[in-house]
Amino acid sequence: MEKLRIAVCDDETFALDVIREAIGKVLQEKKVQGEVRTFINAESLEKKMREVSFDLLLLDIDMPVVDGIAFGKKLRGQRNKVDIIYVSSREDKVFDSLRVNPYGFIRKNHFLEDIPQVLGGYLDQREDGKESRVVLQLKDQTETVNIEDILFIEGARKYQQFYIAGREKPLAVRKQMQELEEEFKDYGFIRIHKGYLVNYKHIQVFKENDVVLDNGMSLPMSRRKAAEVKDYYMELMKNEGSIIF
Repeated sequence: MEKLRIAVCDDETFALDVIREAIGKVLQEKKVQGEVRTFINAESLEKKMREVSFDLLLLDIDMPVVDGIAFGKKLRGQRNKVDIIYVSSREDKVFDSLRVNPYGFIRKNHFLEDIPQVLGGYLDQREDGKESRVVLQLKDQTETVNIEDILFIEGARKYQQFYIAGREKPLAVRKQMQELEEEFKDYGFIRIHKGYLVNYKHIQVFKENDVVLDNGMSLPMSRRKAAEVKDYYMELMKNEGSIIF
């Protein structure tokens, strides 16, 4: 099996040593081969990323010159989908980091408690290596898609529109929205509005009456359901191993 390539970026050398050692312990417990490299700033990490393709980045948020969130946004702007876990004492920055769509968060003041849960969950997910698929019955054909690639489903009377990552046009499926909500609830789809069922993995930002996805699209969120939607989103994030403040 190919080694998991992990990069850790923090402006404190002591923190780098502690994080690296903790990662090694989790990798050993999970029987995963990994290579961990450390970087004192985002600039040096970015330079190395031109030569090495990392699988996972553990980024501090509060760093001088370029902070972890700004660096994450830059990567996403370059269409880089490398997995990111934030390691930070800046609990006030957690919601800002959602724009980067990180895998999870590790609190520095609860580091030894959080890292086995978050990194362990990440490794378990990679080990499963399974992409859940769904067969969509279209008007004249059937099409199989990865459930993770479904951004959202839009209600349109008899036919519901499936918006898929990387596709310009939606796929129309003749089914009731209520049926789809029931069928997709175990895959983390949230009914944010009577006309929208959204894959929580693609939610990037919550606004007062809107949800912004990782592709930049903004969808209306029912004011009446806003609190329920956010609570359910947080529950899903916790269940996948993310630490929520």
